[in-house]
Amino acid sequence: MEENDRSTIQFRVNEGVAHLILNQPPSNKMTLAFFSEFNRIIDQIQDNPAIKALVISGNGRHFSSGADLPALLAEIQKQSEVDTVGKLSFIPDFMRANYQSILKLEAMNIPVISAIRGVCLGSALELALFCHFRFCGEDTVFGLPETSFNLIPGLGGIRKMTSLAGKANALEFILRGKTFSAADALKIHIVDRIFPKRQVVDITLGFIRKIMDDYRKEKSGMYLKKFLPV
Repeated sequence: MEENDRSTIQFRVNEGVAHLILNQPPSNKMTLAFFSEFNRIIDQIQDNPAIKALVISGNGRHFSSGADLPALLAEIQKQSEVDTVGKLSFIPDFMRANYQSILKLEAMNIPVISAIRGVCLGSALELALFCHFRFCGEDTVFGLPETSFNLIPGLGGIRKMTSLAGKANALEFILRGKTFSAADALKIHIVDRIFPKRQVVDITLGFIRKIMDDYRKEKSGMYLKKFLPV
């Protein structure tokens, strides 16, 4: 087993399965340091043909409460350029890099699954939405609360939420910024399966080993029916 524990992420590879663990408990907040490390790890995964699958989870009770907004907004203000009418005219490079890393999850030709427990909010939900599968515990709480802070989801969450849940559901949950339950998430196709919270990660690791050989993204529904029938 290969292990690499960083300040905000635990990363290990065991027999071809990479396990990326958000590691700032209890809330596993996604800080600027987290995004920097996450970007590097995603590039390492892409460049390593020995990695055949990727599972993403959180250390402890929660997946993640989302981005560290005060630090993120301060850095955006520091690096941004504003025109004469106060409109943002330049997007900081680190924001582009963060978004590109999230997109790389979706584009990977290996199975990518988020195993979610506790809270999964804001940027954390956006990250999960770009995984190929999402499994969660029965008490998981989801949400894109950015509008509560006069912001919008900045990592592609609007597009992915709309494609998975439909425009009406996406608008309701995004514009109101309200949280929703695991049962609601399953109903609107945000998650694929709900399990007892203590079993989510183990079930995810078991499932991904069954599909990692000769994986095809377009067969995702078939894999679920075959190995995790409802």
